[in-house]
Amino acid sequence: MPVVDREQRLVGIITVDDVIDILQQETTEDIYALGGGVQSGGDNYFQMNLLEIARKRVVWLLVLLVTNTITGTIIKSQEDLLAKVVALTAFIPLLTGTGGNVGAQSSTVVIRGMNTDEIRSLGALQVIGREAIAGALLGGMLGTIATVWAYFLQGQLEVAIAVGTSLVAISILASISGSALPFLFRYLRLDPALMSAPFITTAVDVVGVLIYFNLARVILKL
Repeated sequence: MPVVDREQRLVGIITVDDVIDILQQETTEDIYALGGGVQSGGDNYFQMNLLEIARKRVVWLLVLLVTNTITGTIIKSQEDLLAKVVALTAFIPLLTGTGGNVGAQSSTVVIRGMNTDEIRSLGALQVIGREAIAGALLGGMLGTIATVWAYFLQGQLEVAIAVGTSLVAISILASISGSALPFLFRYLRLDPALMSAPFITTAVDVVGVLIYFNLARVILKL
């Protein structure tokens, strides 16, 4: 591609190699951001000083650490429920892990769609609504399997139903959060890629645990 000045005189060219280098640099930056605040600042990550790498990564991890303590606090506040139905404890990792994965999938496809303009013709509400429906379908399929599995493991129908219904609700919540938060970041003129999978995973964990315990109380009548 030729580069000309205001007088239409040739001053240089942009080669295919230059374009590929820029595309690679931009893609690398987005992937580092999606990895949870791991950004190289344009440098080769594997040639950076280890102390500099740790400094860049620890800030984001500290944010996630503090957020995760909220999940621990919520679980501790439900000690009376867990003491009566110990079986509920066994399914917390299953629910939080699945919710985090569903949210990460939604955020990844939305952020990629933003970068490639695939969702330009769709409004934010349409994209979020589409992902909410997808989350409901995923939750229905996973919830059914989880209900059967929970009943097979524990032999308590009420606990199995609590696990299954919670998984449906958490999947819908995760899909909405994963698709909506990148739009919010873009509206705030921030890089949507910063709405990374680890952040969404942690946020869904907190709300997901609340959903699980409250549904369990209703279903088990405790």
